[in-house]
Amino acid sequence: MSIAPVAITELIHVQLESLVASMGEPEYRAKQLRNWVYKSLVFSFEEMTDLPLAFRQRLERETRLHSLGIVQEAAGQDGTLKALFSLADGKTVESALMYYDRKSAGRRCTVCVSTQAGCAIGCPFCATGQQGFERNLTPGEIIDQVLYFAHRLQGKRNEGKNNKEKAKRITNIVFMGMGEPLANYDALWQAIEMLNSPEGFGLGARNMVISTAGLVPQIKRLSQEKLQVGLAVSLHASDNVLRSRLVPINRKYPLEQLIPACQDYCRLTGRRLSFEYILFSGINDSITQAHALAGLIQGLNCHVNLIPANTTDDLSFRPPYRRVILAFENELKQCHINVTLRESRGEDISAGCGQLRSRRTFASPEQKCYTF
Repeated sequence: MSIAPVAITELIHVQLESLVASMGEPEYRAKQLRNWVYKSLVFSFEEMTDLPLAFRQRLERETRLHSLGIVQEAAGQDGTLKALFSLADGKTVESALMYYDRKSAGRRCTVCVSTQAGCAIGCPFCATGQQGFERNLTPGEIIDQVLYFAHRLQGKRNEGKNNKEKAKRITNIVFMGMGEPLANYDALWQAIEMLNSPEGFGLGARNMVISTAGLVPQIKRLSQEKLQVGLAVSLHASDNVLRSRLVPINRKYPLEQLIPACQDYCRLTGRRLSFEYILFSGINDSITQAHALAGLIQGLNCHVNLIPANTTDDLSFRPPYRRVILAFENELKQCHINVTLRESRGEDISAGCGQLRSRRTFASPEQKCYTF
């Protein structure tokens, strides 16, 4: 089996400079190349017009610009874009671009990024969890999901230069797609550093959020990092019996370990974390459970995102009635817990993690990259 040439987005700054030097080019060519990839968002070496033709041709022969291929894209009525990508080995991953327009938060274009092909956590309500774990994504495969949607938005801006509604750019990145981000820590962090770097994509660290099912050692490691990236913990239950059913990693890192790790994270970083709580009808949506949740996290510098379950073919995990959701939210507020009821996005295009992938035959490894 042949090994695919290295993708430019896999390389940190010093590696890119070394590659350029090995091709006999001056050091400043590395900066030019980075600008084309991360600022101008081009998708061919041919477009890099300030690079010598011979250099571009050699890059074309010996490297790849990106590491993903687009298999399918779906657009929802609310503007959500869902993309299914193929990797060089034929495996597939999903990403989504979601638009928000709130008075409290302003206009946002958020990319939901995958960090693994499949997932080993095995949450029974998650389509990805039912597909099993295949492999970790590389830094370039993580970065390229963001660059794909940035490129799409750039196209929209060019189509409507006089239309403010179309003048959108990526404002936020959430690592909440397929996989457990903290189980792929090193690749994730390299991607974050490049997406944050002024010489890379240049997005502020505070505009990025890592979601975890509760890997305690990695939460402790994250609390030592200098970049102020946000943390969201998928909680979904306030007792070990139910949480172990919904989030099986709880059997290894129960609440007695998870909550202190969250407390330490807040103390060491000075940042507020989020708890994600998906509401399932008749499972974790009672007033008693809301009160227990409030007691579990009382005193923590945190915010709860309530998320009604996605409607799927699995009737075991249905969303509650609206009145039940609102009663749960109100109970948390009565207990002085900061809480937001999150909007559902892209339900008409199966935007939940893994749903599009599970309905699609895996792509061929020979598929060309970014043929859009």
